[in-house]
Amino acid sequence: MKRSFTLSVITLALLGCNGSGESNNKDSSGATTNNKKVSTSSPGSQAMTRITDISRFGYESQSYDPTNLADLPVPAYAGENMEWQQKNDLSDDFEYTFPATTNRSNFGGEENNKWYNFYHQEWDGPGATYWQEDHVAVQNGNLEISVSRNSRTDKQNKPGVTAGCISSHQQVQYPVFVEASVSLADISLASAVWLLSPDDTQEIDILEAYAGAANGNDYFSKMIHLSHHSFIRSPFQDYQPRDENSWWKSDISGYNTWGEYGWNGGARQYIQIGVNWVNPFHFEYYINGELVRVVYNNAFATKQYGEWVYSYPKVDSNNELIIDGYQSVDVYATSTNDFDFDTLKSASDLSPASVIDPLNYQDGKGFYKPADIIINMELQSWWINDPTDAELADTSGKNKTLVDWVRVFKPIET
Repeated sequence: MKRSFTLSVITLALLGCNGSGESNNKDSSGATTNNKKVSTSSPGSQAMTRITDISRFGYESQSYDPTNLADLPVPAYAGENMEWQQKNDLSDDFEYTFPATTNRSNFGGEENNKWYNFYHQEWDGPGATYWQEDHVAVQNGNLEISVSRNSRTDKQNKPGVTAGCISSHQQVQYPVFVEASVSLADISLASAVWLLSPDDTQEIDILEAYAGAANGNDYFSKMIHLSHHSFIRSPFQDYQPRDENSWWKSDISGYNTWGEYGWNGGARQYIQIGVNWVNPFHFEYYINGELVRVVYNNAFATKQYGEWVYSYPKVDSNNELIIDGYQSVDVYATSTNDFDFDTLKSASDLSPASVIDPLNYQDGKGFYKPADIIINMELQSWWINDPTDAELADTSGKNKTLVDWVRVFKPIET
């Protein structure tokens, strides 16, 4: 019974940051559908994933201090005869003050034009979430995303959660590397850093974590979700990879949960989490500078506990994805050696289905649209491990998500 319960929750969990099927100023209707015939895809521009000295084991292995942002290299391979150039109009060290305000306001940069303190549409959040401008602030070198109890019950017939959300004024588009240094809130709510196209049809989740273990959330609090969504908004359809390895696990440096690690008794600790959006059919994910997952064309590769697992989707006799809680996969290879792109390409060549957009919601183009950067907390529609009034009213700061910095780089010719 316990396993059946867990799998049913996972099925709901995989709806993601903006995948609830709720309207966000769009005519969204219908249920999420996964039982459709799938297709493979072919990558656009030629690209590869290559291990660097940093990405092999992360920043610490090469004695880099992520708080020293000026001297922190990009861990991802930029490409042959290419180098990384920082985009200062999108990067932010949050070394300034922006007080919380009830007004819709711009902030960041010399002209206060990097961010604004709300979602990128006139929609106040999924589930029983109520995004509100005054739950965003910048102080003490951090972006602070706060939460509190909302007494309204018009969403899901239960008291809600007021939370902060910010969106970037400028957009990013492949090829691009986006990374944030985040201290996760120790509360049973979602903390997220993500990319979303203005029409809400293409979403790349850089970070999605439910870090607090209380209220029955021990299972999710030990993992970080690394995923993406391909949407049709009307009638609502949502594809995302549902393989078990999309929930990334590690030893969390000896801590029990990511919330415990981030809060650290008040001495906040941060993780650096980034995505290299190589091309429309190729994403790389990095945690603390270490390459931990590659999603390429028709196959996945994920590193957990020191082992790379190369896999691709299983389909049934009707050429439909097989999903029973997690998405079923065939494991092509495993290795404790460095990531090998040729192995991933071979798995992709054998695969019967795309891992980017197998239901062809993006008309075979993959993820090509410019995207806003969004950072927020939320109480999603499928969530059952709601925080208590006391946890939301806690003034210690453990229920806040902190962001030390965001940085954005584009590859340029050397």
